[in-house]
Amino acid sequence: MQNDRAGLETGLAEHPWLAVATVCLGAAMAAIDASIVNVGLPTMQHFFHTTVSNVAWVSLTYLLILTTVVVLAGRLADGIGRSRMYRAGFLVFGVASAGCGFAPSLGVLLISRLVQGVGAAMLQANSVAIVTSSVPASMRGRAIGVQGAAQAVGLAIGPAIGGFLLAAFSWRAIFLVNLPIAALALIVGPYTLPKDPAKRTMPHVDPLSSVLMALVLVLALASLNPSLPGHQFWYAELLAAVVLGYIFARRQGLVPTPLIEPELVKILNVTGGVVLGVLSFSVLYGVIFLTPYYLQEVRHLPAARMGLLLTAIALAMTAVAPFAGTFADRFGNRKVAVGGLLILTAGSVAIFAWTPLTNFAWTVPAMALIGAGAGVFTPPNNSSVMGSAPPHHLGVTGGLLNMGRSIGMSLGQALVASLFELGSMHGSYFNGFREAMILVLVIAIVALVLQWFMPKDSGTAGHDMPFLPD
Repeated sequence: MQNDRAGLETGLAEHPWLAVATVCLGAAMAAIDASIVNVGLPTMQHFFHTTVSNVAWVSLTYLLILTTVVVLAGRLADGIGRSRMYRAGFLVFGVASAGCGFAPSLGVLLISRLVQGVGAAMLQANSVAIVTSSVPASMRGRAIGVQGAAQAVGLAIGPAIGGFLLAAFSWRAIFLVNLPIAALALIVGPYTLPKDPAKRTMPHVDPLSSVLMALVLVLALASLNPSLPGHQFWYAELLAAVVLGYIFARRQGLVPTPLIEPELVKILNVTGGVVLGVLSFSVLYGVIFLTPYYLQEVRHLPAARMGLLLTAIALAMTAVAPFAGTFADRFGNRKVAVGGLLILTAGSVAIFAWTPLTNFAWTVPAMALIGAGAGVFTPPNNSSVMGSAPPHHLGVTGGLLNMGRSIGMSLGQALVASLFELGSMHGSYFNGFREAMILVLVIAIVALVLQWFMPKDSGTAGHDMPFLPD
C-alpha cells in the first residue's frame, strides 16, 4: 500500500487550487439544485394540475437515482479517468437541467430529473476523489474543507435564489440557473482539473452486483420514506433490503470484478468513516426537518422570518469548514473529528432544551452549533476516509462517502418524521418535537462514542491504515 500512496503524491494537479475551485463549482451547483427544487414544488403542482404525492417525485426521483448510481459512477471513474467523468457529469447535468427547465409535462420533468440524478452522481462520486488526488496530503484537509464550504454555501443560498427566481420568472428558472455554471465548468475543466492517464481502461463491473446494490438502496430508502407508495409494507421492504444486502456482500468476495472490493471495506477508517458520515448527516438533516415545525407551529413565526433563522445552520457550516480542514492537517483528523461531534452533540442538547418560550437569542446559537459541528466534523472525516483508501479506489471510496451522506439525509428525516408525527398525535407539536429530538440526541452521542474509539490516522500518505479482522 505504501507504494500506491507514494504514487498518489506524484500525480498531483499542476495548479491544485484551480482544480479545487472547479470541483467547488460542481459541489455548489449540486447543492443549490438539492435545496432550490423544494421551494418550487407547490408552484409545479399547480402548473401541472397534479397532487402533492405526484409532484414529490420531482425530488424523490433525483435522490433515489443519485444514491443508487453514485458508487457505480465512482467505480467506472477509477478506470476511465476521474477528470473525464467529472467533465462528463457537468455535461449530463447541464443537458438534463435544460430538459427540466423546458419540460412540457410532469412525465418529461421526471425523466429529466432522473438523468440529472445520473449527472449529479458522476459529479459527487469524483469530487472528493479529485481533491484528494490534486493536492499534497499536507493540504488535503484544508482543500476538502473548502469543498465542503462550497456545498454549504449552495445549500444556504438555494432557497433564497429559488424564491427570487419564482417571483421574477417561473419554476422553470430554478432548473435553467444550472446552465451557466455547467457551461463555465466545461470551459475551464480541461485546463484546471488534473490530467487523467492517457490509457483508458473501462473497468469490468459485475452487472448483478450493480443491480443488487440498486435494489438494496431503493428498498431501504422506500422503507424509510413515508411519502412513497406502498409504505404500509415498510417492514417487508426493509427485510428484503437486508436479505439482498447480505447476498450483495457475499457476492463481492466471490466474483473477479466486484463493485466494491472487500479489501476496501476491511479498512477500518474507510468503513467507520462512512458509517460516521451516515450518523452525522442523520443528526444534521433530522434537525433541519424538525426545526421549521418548532419555529412555525410552536413559535408561530412567519415563513420569511423562519427561513432567515434557518440559514444559521448553513452559514455556520460555511464559516468553519475550511478552518476545520486546516486544523485537521495540523493536529490530525481524529482529534478534529471528535471536536466536531462534541459540538454537534452540544447543539443537539441545546435544541432539545428548547421550550415554547425559549428566547431567540438562544435559539439561533443552538442552530449554529449544529451547523458548526457538522462543518468541523465532515472535512477531517472525509480526509481520513480518502487518505486511507488505495489511490486506485478513490472513485469508489468517494462514491461510498456520498452514498452515506444521501442515506444519512433520508434516514434522519424519515426517522424523526415518524416520531414527530406519532408524538404530535398523542400530544402537541411541541411534544412530537421533543420526542423526535431524543432520537437525534441519541444518534449524536452514538456517533461521538464511535469516533472516540476510531484509530488515529496520520493524515499523510505512506502509512498503512488499521484493518478490520477477517
